[in-house]
Amino acid sequence: MPGHPLNPEAGSTPVPDDPREVAAALRAGELSLGFSPYYGFRYGERGRRFTGSDSAFLVTLATHTRPVVERQIRWLAGLLSNRGMPSVLLEQHLRVLHRTLCRALPRRAASYDRLLEAAELLRETRRAHLSDDACRAISLSFAREAGLPPTRLALGTGWLLAGAVADERAGIPSAVTSVASWFTDPGLFPPTFISAVQRTLAEARAAARPGPTPP
Repeated sequence: MPGHPLNPEAGSTPVPDDPREVAAALRAGELSLGFSPYYGFRYGERGRRFTGSDSAFLVTLATHTRPVVERQIRWLAGLLSNRGMPSVLLEQHLRVLHRTLCRALPRRAASYDRLLEAAELLRETRRAHLSDDACRAISLSFAREAGLPPTRLALGTGWLLAGAVADERAGIPSAVTSVASWFTDPGLFPPTFISAVQRTLAEARAAARPGPTPP
């Protein structure tokens, strides 16, 4: 049986038939990796391979009905968040993927709007528990607690922590522990940083609403 064309570890995950869509998916994956260095720091080359194959899979959802897309996105968001990738990362990638596809194949832009709708679904799910303003405040708080300037990397870490808490409140059981296990590893980070992570998670949990999650 032939292996996956982009990632041997991805099994039978589908990819688009159109090579232009595959190229756009891979480009979007590289852009998302650049926007969120966390992927590379934590998951290395294996994470890069799965970013490519997952990105290609997401393109195939554009041909399905909205209920099918929403079901698949909720499933994938839960799977990834339980493995240390809060759904805010998938939300961001869906937006990048949508823009990349529309630029590469503008005549198919209407069908790619399914991906934008999926990003909005994740955003609204997150905002049901933590508003955008709350996430921004938590991000700034993390930078201050860690003694870091408010760079994109520091603020992005704060957003990840806030996003993990929102996922936890949305019913993804290991969303916080899967992120915290890495960010509080004393072999990787100094005590000040780890304390900032723990305080930020506590702040986010105190600020987060319990629900309801949009249907």
